[in-house]
Amino acid sequence: MNLTKRKREALREQFRGRCAFCGSKLPAREWHAEFIGEDYVQGGIAPVCKECRTAKGNASPEAFRTLLAEQVERAQRHSANFRTALRFGLCHVKAEPVVFWFEQCASFPAVTSAPTLITSQNTASAA
Repeated sequence: MNLTKRKREALREQFRGRCAFCGSKLPAREWHAEFIGEDYVQGGIAPVCKECRTAKGNASPEAFRTLLAEQVERAQRHSANFRTALRFGLCHVKAEPVVFWFEQCASFPAVTSAPTLITSQNTASAA
């Protein structure tokens, strides 16, 4: 996706400088602006870190949620290190569904009042 520097920075700030999926802090550069759909975020575009972009591929947010949930089962089956960490209480498996950053931060006032990428709506709402 080809965005101007100003629109990229507005998008990044809309999510408090964090990846829309994992919530990790985004660097100033080397992150992706990705269309995930208006059903998920205002404007349909979200900032995504390189790691989430690689793990997600072309999957929709719901398909990505399913892929992430499968990671624990896969690690339990195939990783002796993971099973050992579980036995010693170094990590815990949660039965709750994956909640993305954009779902958590949607209720934060700073996100809902941040400038969006749709400039015609910004102009109309400012009047």
